[in-house]
Amino acid sequence: MSKQQVEQIIQSWSLKEKVGQLFILAFPGKSAQQARVMIEEYNLGGCYLSQDNAETFEEARQLNQDLQAILAANNRLPLLSGVDQEGAWGVLVGESTTGPGNLALGVNDATDNTKSMYQVFGQEMRSAGFNCILGPCCDVNFNPESPIIDTRSFGDQPNKVSNHSAAAVHGLHAGGILACGKHFPGHGDTHGDTHRDIPKVDKSLAVLKEQDLAPFQAAIDAGVDLIMTSHILYPQIDKTHPATLSSVILEEILREQMKFDGIIISDSMNMGAIVNHYTPVDAAVKAMKAGITMIMLSEEHYDHSDSYLDKQLAMIHGIIDAVEKGELDSSVIDKALERIVQFKLDKLVPMDFYQQQTLEKNQSVADSCALAAVTWIRGGVSLKEKPVYLLNATPQSAYGNLMNPRGIGPNQAVGGYAYFADQLVANLSNVIEINRAELPVERDSQLVIVTENHPLPGEDFAQVEAQQTVKEVIADYPNAVVVALRSPYDLLRYPEVNHYLCAHSARPESAKAAAKVLSGQLPPSTGQAVSLVK
Repeated sequence: MSKQQVEQIIQSWSLKEKVGQLFILAFPGKSAQQARVMIEEYNLGGCYLSQDNAETFEEARQLNQDLQAILAANNRLPLLSGVDQEGAWGVLVGESTTGPGNLALGVNDATDNTKSMYQVFGQEMRSAGFNCILGPCCDVNFNPESPIIDTRSFGDQPNKVSNHSAAAVHGLHAGGILACGKHFPGHGDTHGDTHRDIPKVDKSLAVLKEQDLAPFQAAIDAGVDLIMTSHILYPQIDKTHPATLSSVILEEILREQMKFDGIIISDSMNMGAIVNHYTPVDAAVKAMKAGITMIMLSEEHYDHSDSYLDKQLAMIHGIIDAVEKGELDSSVIDKALERIVQFKLDKLVPMDFYQQQTLEKNQSVADSCALAAVTWIRGGVSLKEKPVYLLNATPQSAYGNLMNPRGIGPNQAVGGYAYFADQLVANLSNVIEINRAELPVERDSQLVIVTENHPLPGEDFAQVEAQQTVKEVIADYPNAVVVALRSPYDLLRYPEVNHYLCAHSARPESAKAAAKVLSGQLPPSTGQAVSLVK
């Protein structure tokens, strides 16, 4: 469609409809009626959809068909419907094929698995009616203490992360869906979680280009459709504004230097990094001035109150008031709308949905990817016929927040240990599950200790007790095997561990693959996703 036709569409909208098109909003529950007002009256631009909105393919298809019916009845453009189907985080979990996550995919230098896994993501999510995957994470794990990235990253080597980020984009496009690189300009070197507050990364632009920006450039060169910003402060680049609110980072670096011409969306503007330091309206106005194309409030329903719609409307009306009062130039709005409308006409309107999927075939891709990541980071043993004592270092109480009430995160009902234990028992006839009080008397007994971790938005999967258990038990059982259903960075805490088998993931397929390797059914991988651990 020509630029003139795009302009005609925009000119046909009221100011309220123009501003509504700039927003990607969330809503609670599984009914499309929750979004009706936003679509009918405000011409909503997009929706962030999570496990809270649909738990099965059937529910997702019904929801998206109902949303489409509301759009059609009001002659609206398609919504940008984004989901966090990125492996370590997922949607429709329990039915969809999440695979092991990015860190596991990054173990090997070959990127074929990454492309295949992301192609599965694209095909499955499009079959559910979604049109955009909010991934891949292009963040580099420079900081092993990062509480929120961890297994969501392809690793801690910029070149490897770059290659896998590009492969993920190619895979999503092969699956017929849009790709969104995140969290620009990089969330992998932070000590904090932007769901809680503003982290700081004190790097020069030259260092950023060499390290954190390289995977984003690779994704851009691969044709990524959208870039999501981070609420992180880079004081050597912009002393005052986090990336989402920084024109230096968005316009000068991302647009001009890196030549990205797609849609820039904000990470959720309801995260602690924003709401603890700015009023919602002030943040939205600053974001638009800085160069954001679409503002996302993906966590607006996290407080589980009935006021989510009021909060969303308040921000939209705040932008409207800012335009009417001259605080925000209308040309900023129109420039963003030109990108959005052209983008939707070119990429969303032609997209097909609701194709049938062969989930068994897709799961075989995930199983292969998971197995390719199981690595002996240190040592290595072959289990003998004598009893194998199996200890879960993670207390049962830690699993309480796996099913994150926000609908975001792993969303798997059962931790990785249960899948590992079931598979190990199926493979070996001499497995004895024990607790701390039942440790064997013989110090040379075959003892397997399992640890795991899950990156959760705004909260932590409990680690302290499990880490303490490993330290104490290893002191008495030097030949014990630690099986890590998580990233390998925990090994930095255990220099005395002699045998460390890492799955790089706590997903079910990874847990099962680790058990198969430990029991000698399958060989381990020889790859490595990280360089910080030896």
